[in-house]
Amino acid sequence: MYDAVLVPTDGSEGSATAAEHAIDLAQRHDARLYALHVLETEQVVDQIPEFEDSSIFDRLADAGQQAVDDLQAQAEDAGIDTVTTAVEQGVPHEEVVEYVERQDIDVIVMATEGRTGPSRELIGSVTESVVRASPVPVLAVKVGGEA
Repeated sequence: MYDAVLVPTDGSEGSATAAEHAIDLAQRHDARLYALHVLETEQVVDQIPEFEDSSIFDRLADAGQQAVDDLQAQAEDAGIDTVTTAVEQGVPHEEVVEYVERQDIDVIVMATEGRTGPSRELIGSVTESVVRASPVPVLAVKVGGEA
């Protein structure tokens, strides 16, 4: 049913929880796992014009790479050897949807909240935007809050 599973990650505990579900789904369907981190730089560039030339950008890029590398290691430890990682720059929900279309993803697994926290009681703002725009099913993994 699923040949390609995408898990967007921001390196948060919520993303790690979603990764566990994505890894399980990939194992069950013998699917390729994709790990994506999106550097959200648009707002920062507006506030700090020299941002793209600064070490701040490099540190954010390094943290994004570390997030996908950690997810890849977690997947490989679980026995998944078909993992593709990417770090993109842009508006997170737009980049996720574009990545889905470029890579022919079958399902997205993501946390209901990450670094920015929930915009509502049940779902984070990026996840909500992806759910609304995605051409494929989105498995939203509830993290945080009370059960």
